[in-house]
Amino acid sequence: MANDKPNKIKLDKEQIEYLSKLPETGMGYQIVDVTLKNGQKINNQTVLNSEFLLLKRDDISLEQISKIELSKK
Repeated sequence: MANDKPNKIKLDKEQIEYLSKLPETGMGYQIVDVTLKNGQKINNQTVLNSEFLLLKRDDISLEQISKIELSKK
């Protein structure tokens, strides 16, 4: 479901540590692809300071996320 205001999700410790070791896309943010446990992929989402995922959908929670990786562009 699309939303004008992004859904801000605080990532867990393991995800934060993983992303903090990867390069930033720009000052203080990364563009990532998110894979959900059901196999669905949500591309080109923003993570702020390797800690907060800003999703353009409001029907996803941290528990549904399987993997986060840098966007391949």
